[in-house]
Amino acid sequence: MKKISNEVKVGVTALLTIIVFIWLFSFLKGKDFLKSTAIYYSVYDKVGGLQESSPVEVNGFRVGVVQSIHFIDAQSGRLLVVFSVNKHFKLPKNTVAEIVPVSLLGGMKVQFVYGKGPGSYAQHDTIPGRLAESIIDKVEAELLPVKDKITNLLAVLDTVISSVNDIMNPEFKKNLNGTLSNLNKTTKSLDNIIGSKEKELKSTLENLDKFAKMLSDNSGKMGKTFSNLESITDTLASADIYATVTNLKKSLEKTALMIDNMNNGKGSAGQFLKNDTLYTNLTNSLESLNVLLQDMKANPKRYVHFSVFGKKSTPSK
Repeated sequence: MKKISNEVKVGVTALLTIIVFIWLFSFLKGKDFLKSTAIYYSVYDKVGGLQESSPVEVNGFRVGVVQSIHFIDAQSGRLLVVFSVNKHFKLPKNTVAEIVPVSLLGGMKVQFVYGKGPGSYAQHDTIPGRLAESIIDKVEAELLPVKDKITNLLAVLDTVISSVNDIMNPEFKKNLNGTLSNLNKTTKSLDNIIGSKEKELKSTLENLDKFAKMLSDNSGKMGKTFSNLESITDTLASADIYATVTNLKKSLEKTALMIDNMNNGKGSAGQFLKNDTLYTNLTNSLESLNVLLQDMKANPKRYVHFSVFGKKSTPSK
């Protein structure tokens, strides 16, 4: 048997090594020459960080890899993504190749969202593609208004803290310490007063309790009293007190005017009170009347004459 030379052994080893390296490199890139795969395409405006060899899944199960990504043309900026998918999986029509995040830590993958058909995509067909909104984008969109509010709040807090620092100068702190010290002394004084007057306070509270009990026991009588007061109030309201007071006021005003006229000598009563002549004449008249009455009493025949025969009497001398 012919012996194999060392050079042949080295060459075969090197060739096998190269083949294994190429296969391993292709496998790491998602190309497995030992498996039969189907090629599909999708066009995206953005891929969100999707890379070659990223997994392609159906309901979370890996069915292929991203084989390549390249621009369709430089002007539009649209990207063509080539998928290498196991031939055993049939993709119904209207299936969407959605790019989704792998996890919160990063990375993107392709998730086939099955359509309802009818029919299935054939190899080298172009599947509709879309880029799903990432969780981080959602969080950023929701937290952005909160971030702005927090920023404004921090600015306000900074202003408030600056104002407080300006107020809390040494003199203010000294005055504040003095106020707190005085407040502490006042509190102690109140404690001492309350302690010394504890019996009086208890007695006062007991008296208040008795008074409240008395009010409760006499609530019926008080209700009747208030009812009577209400009746009296209604009676006074219906008696037209205002009109009575008005008439009384007018009467008092007339009386005051009459008294004022009498004091000023107006009218008969005023003349009688203020004019001495009327009093003198009245006195003289009364004296003359008194003399006349005395004379009539002394000489009645002089004033009263009875004549049977109609003879004229002679007046006495």
